[in-house]
Amino acid sequence: MQSTHKPWVPLRVVEGDITAEMLCEALNNADIPCEIKRSMLASGLGAHSVSLAGNQATLFVPEEKLSEATAVLDAIDFEPEEEEE
Repeated sequence: MQSTHKPWVPLRVVEGDITAEMLCEALNNADIPCEIKRSMLASGLGAHSVSLAGNQATLFVPEEKLSEATAVLDAIDFEPEEEEE
């Protein structure tokens, strides 16, 4: 009997739960399932913040959706631009 379980793979590590929630919502809107694994720090403290030092979250997607999910996140500019002097 073969397993029908499809593996989920890490997509990206981001700073803060709020960023993770927003990116996961964008993936869900593109019909890509997404799960968030929060850091032990955030999980242990019950904290959900972008300002908690060391607070990271990892986005996971089904393996067969990895390239599609990468393209969706690459299209989203969520990194602040550096100002030129």
